[in-house]
Amino acid sequence: MDIYNEILSLNGEGLLKYWLELCDDCRATQEEVLKSIIENSRDTEYGKAHNFSSIKSVEDYRRNVDISDYDAFEDYIERMANGERDLLFPGLTDFFISTSGTTGKSKKIPESKEGLEAKSAVLTLRNGFLAKTLMENIMDSKKFKELIVNKNIDVNNLSRDLINNVHFYSVTSASPNKKTSGGIDIGFASGKTFENSKFASRLSYPKELMGLSDGEATMYLTMMFALRYDDVVFITSNNAGRFYSRIKYAQEHAEEMINDLRCGTISERLNISDDERKLFESYIEPHPQRADELEELLNRGRKYFIPKYYWKYLFVGRFWLSGSVGVNVDKVRKYLGDVLYFDIGYGASEGKLNIPFKNDIGYGTLAITSVFFEFIPVGEDTVLTADELEDGGEYEIILTTYSGLYRYPLHDIVKVRGFVGNTPNIEFISKSREILNIAQEKVPAPGVLDCLNRFIESKGFNLRQAQIYPNNKEISYEIYIELENVNEFNQKDIDLDSLNIEFDDLLRNKFELYNRNRKFESLEPLRIYVMREGWQKHLYDLKEKTGAPRSQVKLATMINEAPENEWIII
Repeated sequence: MDIYNEILSLNGEGLLKYWLELCDDCRATQEEVLKSIIENSRDTEYGKAHNFSSIKSVEDYRRNVDISDYDAFEDYIERMANGERDLLFPGLTDFFISTSGTTGKSKKIPESKEGLEAKSAVLTLRNGFLAKTLMENIMDSKKFKELIVNKNIDVNNLSRDLINNVHFYSVTSASPNKKTSGGIDIGFASGKTFENSKFASRLSYPKELMGLSDGEATMYLTMMFALRYDDVVFITSNNAGRFYSRIKYAQEHAEEMINDLRCGTISERLNISDDERKLFESYIEPHPQRADELEELLNRGRKYFIPKYYWKYLFVGRFWLSGSVGVNVDKVRKYLGDVLYFDIGYGASEGKLNIPFKNDIGYGTLAITSVFFEFIPVGEDTVLTADELEDGGEYEIILTTYSGLYRYPLHDIVKVRGFVGNTPNIEFISKSREILNIAQEKVPAPGVLDCLNRFIESKGFNLRQAQIYPNNKEISYEIYIELENVNEFNQKDIDLDSLNIEFDDLLRNKFELYNRNRKFESLEPLRIYVMREGWQKHLYDLKEKTGAPRSQVKLATMINEAPENEWIII
């Protein structure tokens, strides 16, 4: 039995105990995973071309297979999309994951039955640690005891009964709605993950809303439907900023949503088709008592119309806590109240790569049972296995998966944050392309944005969006920002030149190589530009035109061209 299948067969304490035993011997676990992947695909076209039958060790594998980007697999993938089989892995492709990364190039990542099961094993472990952490932290809380009584939850069957009696809110992408020429589904990773989740049946709004094309209609209807319940206990969104937008939208449109709940109607102004309206109206009925509760909140003041009051049993906010979007978690804290923040887990379309094991950390243990990993230390050429990493080291990550990607570089940089057994914990730092490096200063862009976010807050404003443009001609960095309270900013007599100098000094104190290059004038001073309100929405709209739903869109931290001047205020 493959290791991931063993994980899928376990639960509770037995699951976590088995996982920790595997982490005690990272090398042996990873060798077993590589052996399983190679044996599974030895008779495929790719396996024969690379003599998989002769591979007996990691060293053999490296001699037979080069590190290769997507272009090396693209021809195989297009043939698989046309219905060919036994190319990168045995049989037909079950599903293609459509990527919408920061580079702008759309890719189709194939998914095999084995690959999907390997990812499911990672989800099983993530949920196991989440459940353990949750129980350790909420069992004695007042609101948990109230939930048990008010929802008639059987404490003797807590895990089962809790899931069956409460609701969840998820910002996620649509299920598959396209097919390849060979008739194979194409969708997005987050939608596929949620579809296979045990929480899917307790979603607080109709799942068909995930497929709406109109962004405002999606925000309105998902929030309006979810407001029917006071027992939304769990919120999940890759980017906390996306959920923050929904909180603010619900505040702004509270009266309209309350009226729809009271009457069992759907606002006529929403941009949805007749068929969509008919479908969603079939899910709605009058909720006058709930409307009264929400109206009472609103009458206390609009500042009370937020999740910590209308979802009084809220326990968990599950978001990315690291990388360039991790700073957005701070935006939602005051709106959610006393909840546990648990990292959603680092991963990509190509694989689920770590397993967070406690709250309030942005890293997790390397998912050594589902992918074979290799690493290249930043700035070096040496290729290492997972057991050879050092605490605090930063590495580019290379994957070999059950779904036919062999020695595939993600172009991600991760940092080691200690170990479980001898298995490293890893935290996503940035894309390897998201490094400020005009003059070899090698500053991670997410680190700059984290500093920027705190700097802007210290001035009494909130940052909505920021992008960094390396102006190689001027040997300087241009930082474009949209503020949430941009009108207030414009009304104040603020010296932007002084802000530029102050922020430049902050970066010089924070990043030694940046300071050195500024000192010797191999870098000119940076400049901040303030953008008109609506710039972030404009960026999302541009990405959506490529076919990606808004919840799946990843806006680039670093950009190759400066924004259009029409968006710049100052």
